[in-house]
Amino acid sequence: MLDFNKLRTMKLYIKEITLSCLIGMVGSSCVSDLLNQPPTADLSSDLFWKTTEDATYALHGVYNATRTLFHKEYKWDTATDIMWGDIRNPYNGIWQPASMVGSNNDQCWKDAYQVVNRANYVLENVDKMLETYMNATDQVGLKRIKGELYFLRALAYFRLIDLWGDVPYYTHTLNGNDEAFSMGRTPRETIKDNILKDLDYAKENIPITIIDSERGRATRVAVYAFSGKIKLFWASWMKNENKMDEALAYYRAAAEDFKEVMKPEYGRALFKNGDPGEPNNPSYGELFNGKNEYCNEIIFATSNMGPNSPGLGDYYTYDFATRSTGAGGTNVTPTIRLVDKYQLLSTGDYAPPMVKTDAADKESVENGACNPESYEGRDYRLYATVMWDGQKMVRVSNDGMTIGPDTLIFRYKFDDNVTYISSGRRTGYIFRKFVRTYAWGSRDQGPQDTYLMRLPDVWLMYCEAINEINNGPTDECFDLINQIRHRAALPPLERSKFESKEAFFNAIDQERCVELVAEGQRFFDIRRWNMVEKLWPQPNGYRLESTWGEFFRDEFKNAQERDFQRFYRFKIPQLEIDKNPNMTQNDCWL
Repeated sequence: MLDFNKLRTMKLYIKEITLSCLIGMVGSSCVSDLLNQPPTADLSSDLFWKTTEDATYALHGVYNATRTLFHKEYKWDTATDIMWGDIRNPYNGIWQPASMVGSNNDQCWKDAYQVVNRANYVLENVDKMLETYMNATDQVGLKRIKGELYFLRALAYFRLIDLWGDVPYYTHTLNGNDEAFSMGRTPRETIKDNILKDLDYAKENIPITIIDSERGRATRVAVYAFSGKIKLFWASWMKNENKMDEALAYYRAAAEDFKEVMKPEYGRALFKNGDPGEPNNPSYGELFNGKNEYCNEIIFATSNMGPNSPGLGDYYTYDFATRSTGAGGTNVTPTIRLVDKYQLLSTGDYAPPMVKTDAADKESVENGACNPESYEGRDYRLYATVMWDGQKMVRVSNDGMTIGPDTLIFRYKFDDNVTYISSGRRTGYIFRKFVRTYAWGSRDQGPQDTYLMRLPDVWLMYCEAINEINNGPTDECFDLINQIRHRAALPPLERSKFESKEAFFNAIDQERCVELVAEGQRFFDIRRWNMVEKLWPQPNGYRLESTWGEFFRDEFKNAQERDFQRFYRFKIPQLEIDKNPNMTQNDCWL
């Protein structure tokens, strides 16, 4: 049994620590100045920057900012076909990209530049330390820290170029407003080249393994995984521009990085060796309960807990869990489109779409969304991810410290004179994935990390690259994807149906959707695959309904081409445009 008190101590030390020495040294997320720039004031080298321990403490401050940038990754999936809520939570009306921009995503811009600014500040001082008095052991430690700073800064810049394209790029501490307000946009290709170069340095200087007290810090396998991801995304973008020679070169480079991750010396494996478990307790579900976040399947994660991290507590409890854990808001919920993607154990293929109805006999309608029999014999990931009418969940007290002994029943609408979880908001479903079922603390003190990369993600990206390079799947690709399906208790892919490049890509799309749901991957996948128009075809878009057949949102209905373009490229925050005459807006927002 994992000692949670010990785990709390380790997390507070490595990932939750708030460094008083960094307060006032680097900008906070509430800074309104351009690029969230830090003040120019510096800590005296007479007081700090003397030892590798000093540099490590400063590094923790950058990890802390990185957590702020990525702690709500699940929100991105609400801007896709599989989750309701979207990034700005419009409860009614037509959902289009214009509803996605504004304060929330402006904050993402600020959070990303906060990581950049903190990293730049610490890098400048670490470089000074490397030039001076450090012995050989210190040199190794400082180069490791430098590699981690490069890695974290690369993650921030990657997020920026993915959402906004060309953005301001700099690798030094800004010299006040004059410099900040004069910076133009650097081509994303230049930024890509620079961050990949930084990651090459990180590959050479970040260790393969870490000790328990260092948990939360990046390992070499994480660097290779994200290097591969950046290359894969670039390949996708070049393919969309019909630059196939460049695209294939980057698919090959991505595959090489992913292959490195898969080497035995890194010790990565599926949780519980890919054993499915039981339908009522799937192994897949155990992976998301906070107790197994350091297993070998997790490539890299940021922390999402702690009394020393105000405002960055157990958001899964608040947004996913409703009354099962006390005072939840159920602000994100699965859609029926997601549920329809969970395949049958008997055939490995899709079941007929769920029937949406509010009929008096809805609980007995064949294949009805309110009929519990409709959910039998499905992909085990369904049972670990989604709750439907009649499902039960362990009760956790409001303070989070007491379990059960009873359970709570989920009801979408009706009260049958029992205590029940309410409600599924507008979809008729709520999440089970990530919802805590053990004692820990209040919703501000949840232990569950935010997974930014897991091994199945790497496998599926590798298969995607190989499928493009080879113009179809290889035996290795089938083996990897079938290992993922085996944990879901699904039969292997039928080779004759998936030998073509297109068919195998569809299998990758399917597995990424259900395997990585609520982990923030699908939003970025469908954008790099140019799938927005396919999922929401003009002119009618998609009519989203609940399990009872109730309409609650049109998506991309009568949308102009520009609306689709805005999904691919976000609006530069207006504050940046207003203050900086050299900052230009993305064309689709003009």
